[in-house]
Amino acid sequence: MRTKDMYLPMWVCIMGVVFLAAGIACVVISFTGLQNNVIACWIIAVFCLVLGSFAILCWKNQWAEMLNDNEFAYSTMFGRQIRYHFSEIQDLKLNDDSMTLLLESGKVHIESCAVISERFGNRIDDVLGLK
Repeated sequence: MRTKDMYLPMWVCIMGVVFLAAGIACVVISFTGLQNNVIACWIIAVFCLVLGSFAILCWKNQWAEMLNDNEFAYSTMFGRQIRYHFSEIQDLKLNDDSMTLLLESGKVHIESCAVISERFGNRIDDVLGLK
């Protein structure tokens, strides 16, 4: 992943594995009878399994890579790859936990924890006139 210009750090994957393990533990506990409230165990298990799966999918599949000074490829959390031109960038929307590049033909979601290469960040800043 370090060859990409935007990627999620390893701790996102580790967090996903921890959530998956917690979800599996809740399933096991619900079958052992150690917990009086089986429904609560199942609700927590589903929550942990879904969150863990999403974290691992994001870590593995969500990235961006500059193809040249004019184009970059972006991969969504589900692995769908899209090519964009830097000239398509219209705005940058800042969210509480992320930012979104608004383009003519789509959006590029960037988590606040994402590692962004200096050249990718500089190119976006140049296009948006932030320098």
